[in-house]
Amino acid sequence: MAAVELDDNGYPIEILNAVSHIHDSGVDPNHQKRAETRLAVSGVARRTRRMFRRRRARLQKLDKFIARQGWPLNSFEEFPNPQYPWLVRAELASKKITDEAELAEKLSVALRHIARHRGWRNPYIKAESLTQLVGDSDAFVAVRESVKEATGLPIPEGATVGQVIALASNGKHRLRGESGLISARLQQTDHARELKVIFETQGLSDELFREVIKVVFDAESPKGSAAGKVGHDALPGQTKLPRAAKASDAFQRYRIVSVIGNLRLLEAGKRRPLATEERTKVFEYLVSVPSKDKASWDEVAELLGVDRGELQGTAAVTDDGERVSARPPIHETNATMRSVKLKSLAKFWKESDEGVRAAILRALSNSEAVDSTSDYDAQVDEFLMTLSDEDQALLDTVHLPAGRAAYSEDSLRRLTKVMLEQGVDLSEAREIEFGVPGDWKPPAPRVGEPVGNPAVDRVLKTVARWLDGVTARWGEPERVTIEHVRDAFTSKSKSMEIDRNINRRAQRNESLREDIRAARGLDGPVSRADMWRFQSVTRQNGQCAYCGTGITMANSEMDHIVPRAGQGSTNTRDNLLAVCHACNSEKGKIPFAVWAEKTSRPGVSVEEAKMRLKFWERDLGMSAKDFGSFKLSVMRRLQRATFDEEMDARSIESVAWMANELRARIAHKYALQAEGDSAHKVQVFAGAVTAEARKASGIEKQLEFIGGTGKTRLDRRHHAVDAAVVSLMSSFVAQTLGERMNIRFAQQLSGEEPTWKQYQGADYAHQEQWRLWIQKMQELVPLLQEVLDADQVPVTRNLRLRLGNSRVHEDSIRPLVKYRVGEELSSEMIDRASSEALWCALTRDPDYDFKKGLPANPERTIRVNGTIFGPEDEVSFFPVNAACVAVRGGCAELGSSFHHARIYRVPSGKKVAYVMLRVYALDLQRHRDKDLFNVELPPQTMSVRKADPKLRKALAEGTAEYLGWIVVDDELLVDTSKHGSADMSVLTEEYGKVSRWTIEGFFDSGRLRLRPAQLSSEGLSENSPNSIWKLLDRPGWLASVNKLFENSDTRLIRRDSLGNERVETLSGLPVSWSLE
Repeated sequence: MAAVELDDNGYPIEILNAVSHIHDSGVDPNHQKRAETRLAVSGVARRTRRMFRRRRARLQKLDKFIARQGWPLNSFEEFPNPQYPWLVRAELASKKITDEAELAEKLSVALRHIARHRGWRNPYIKAESLTQLVGDSDAFVAVRESVKEATGLPIPEGATVGQVIALASNGKHRLRGESGLISARLQQTDHARELKVIFETQGLSDELFREVIKVVFDAESPKGSAAGKVGHDALPGQTKLPRAAKASDAFQRYRIVSVIGNLRLLEAGKRRPLATEERTKVFEYLVSVPSKDKASWDEVAELLGVDRGELQGTAAVTDDGERVSARPPIHETNATMRSVKLKSLAKFWKESDEGVRAAILRALSNSEAVDSTSDYDAQVDEFLMTLSDEDQALLDTVHLPAGRAAYSEDSLRRLTKVMLEQGVDLSEAREIEFGVPGDWKPPAPRVGEPVGNPAVDRVLKTVARWLDGVTARWGEPERVTIEHVRDAFTSKSKSMEIDRNINRRAQRNESLREDIRAARGLDGPVSRADMWRFQSVTRQNGQCAYCGTGITMANSEMDHIVPRAGQGSTNTRDNLLAVCHACNSEKGKIPFAVWAEKTSRPGVSVEEAKMRLKFWERDLGMSAKDFGSFKLSVMRRLQRATFDEEMDARSIESVAWMANELRARIAHKYALQAEGDSAHKVQVFAGAVTAEARKASGIEKQLEFIGGTGKTRLDRRHHAVDAAVVSLMSSFVAQTLGERMNIRFAQQLSGEEPTWKQYQGADYAHQEQWRLWIQKMQELVPLLQEVLDADQVPVTRNLRLRLGNSRVHEDSIRPLVKYRVGEELSSEMIDRASSEALWCALTRDPDYDFKKGLPANPERTIRVNGTIFGPEDEVSFFPVNAACVAVRGGCAELGSSFHHARIYRVPSGKKVAYVMLRVYALDLQRHRDKDLFNVELPPQTMSVRKADPKLRKALAEGTAEYLGWIVVDDELLVDTSKHGSADMSVLTEEYGKVSRWTIEGFFDSGRLRLRPAQLSSEGLSENSPNSIWKLLDRPGWLASVNKLFENSDTRLIRRDSLGNERVETLSGLPVSWSLE
């Protein structure tokens, strides 16, 4: 991020602020390899705790219900036979019990037993729906067959779960576990049917049955929990209505119509909007398209009876700020529901009316509250009950459009009707229907308002804080420019998946290069243009795509089927064919279909070209489906008789949804709304444009980074430099840069003499803007170099100070070990005590020695939480020396779940030593409402037990001096000349003195894991020295805490949102500190 001050002529005069902010996408540092987020890692334990908490509350609710019926509450432990509840359930379903007291007791036992082993229910099905009985689940059928095979007894048809299991409840058969008879996961429908049989057998009322079903199978569903957080429509008179889901029919139809409103037909050189009949025709087509890959602008043009080149406005931005993609919008919800793997759901959707379809969307959505009184919702519940276990699992694979529209469903329907019937665009429709002015816009969310995606939310929060900071210091900006790269708003795991795909493609390309070298007898580099030409020749079976003449790599040329009007070409694979020299020279720069009509060259016609297309060979790595779509696109271009639209500034701007969402938010924040297509004051450009700008302006070879000149990923500060570069970008300059890239690749493909470097714009206006931009960029170079040399471009990271930003302990549960109280217990074993109370009891024994522990004593007794343990009684300890926590009768390792570390100065002989106390998050749970960095940690906490012995002794004696705290991602300023090592010497020799380091972890009780704050291992080459790889990658610099802080010039740096060092605060924010 960068803020640049400009003079009245737009020339840069000062870099006000420049900062490179590195965020980790929420990835847990201990799960980097699989890119698992802290939220996901901690989720297992969090969901388990929630499950037990809700289970306890549910069972308490059931007990209260049973007590209200006057039935007894007997503990299962009171019955001598552990299989008694199964026998009771079988008896209740088999015969009527006339004794009321006996019936009450056995009903209580049965209900409480079923509630504890009630099986699974699909979350889409409400508990009340279980009163509608269905057949046995597949799992119960499997259990019944297992029991029949194990016991050899016949099982009557219609037997309940209790009756079946009671046959095997003789102690000879294992019921649960992997080899148990109930290894399959039973369904709640099986237990609900058993309850129905019991109630009918015992002559109990249907009303009581329905109440029992509700209380036994009660469950808290997250569905609808977000309904109260939905925003409201901003249009006049509609402010009480909630914003519509984008999956709704109203939004899908509105979206299609709003895009149609931007379409224009070119007639006699003039553009006109579509007539009402044409709008209706296109609308009905797009609503009915079965899938997105089936829709195309070529089809729309054919539907309207015009050439594709005469259909314009397909790249225009709608009045809602949405830019249309390469394909027209379709009714995505309809297309998704008609093509789901669950065919019964697709059929149900197709046969349902609008009301039932809305109920289906509510059932499939987690943010929509289901109306229990609605007949439509009841129909959906009835349908869901008929699904098998496998079919119910398929419901989770249905992915509908996410998010919320700006308007309510009522507003969307009214706007759609006006646009479709009166032939107006969205702006005019709003004015007609709601009386708002033509320039009215719905309010955008705050810049930092979360969208629900962790990776996106982190970027939004960082940008919002930085914008607030620069605005507070220098005022509102006149213009904001955003560079968007592909993985800017994606999660770490998604970025890794993209990287893996890139690597696989790179491997295929390298294999292809080897084939080209072999075919041409080359030994040097193979360009991307050569690869495309080789693939085209191979794909076309060695035939000229236009006339069918045999061609090779040596004599083939690449030609654009449909040239672009104006500068540049459409350099897409579906517009580039390998042809012979004769066809290429005769065709020239006109569409193939136009040339084919007038040429007398043998074999050249649209029909013959389409015929040859049918026999093309599929590319390596391309699926049959993708190849079919590719050939269809080529065929449509062969039929085109008009040029592609001219490239304009809008073609260069990013079309990424989140990038444009950020643009809208910033524009709304500063009222920088565009006054016209060329007047955008908040612009978004792709990263490729920024890279081209660095090269074209010449600054890439002028700026000196760590490691030398040129763009380098080694120096993390290049992100801030890119931000400064893009801040001077205008739409005209971006357009020229895009055209230069386009011309360069086109010339590489055609083999023409490269002239793209001389290209500076299509007309005088563009050329003048280019000239001024080059001058401005040259003015920017010394300003950037000055802040780089002065170390005024900080590299910042988020500091995680909240309690509970990852899991508290590992997932694996280990058994505890037992020792008798009177045995000899070493000091190390005592530190493994499974509870703080046990540790206190053992260490307060008169025989305890800090170094030796406890000797054997046959008369030793201890008191733990009020319970007396004699010498022969056993107490439990953790099985390993690592920090652990007792969990459900066993223990789990705490791993590296440190919240922070505290630095102490302690006596060490005649000198002092600096030591670290790593504070586990577990020890702070009881203090979560206090100052976590200053709460007292008693000696029995796991943090102190695992601390350095010198520190433990000093804490006990009261001689430890608390100096300050540190967390992961803190920045340290270190004089590395005082920490001589072979690896550090190599680093210094290669890149100069490296003083800024980031704390990457607390390696052990005495060492920190540090890495250079400004350097990134992704910028290293394979030939870089191993010593540098170790410091930048793994394991990093394992620095001794004592050696770091015994040098008084070591300083801990804390920064604000602008990257400025914070040395004091009035609001309790963390500040820098040192030992000076």
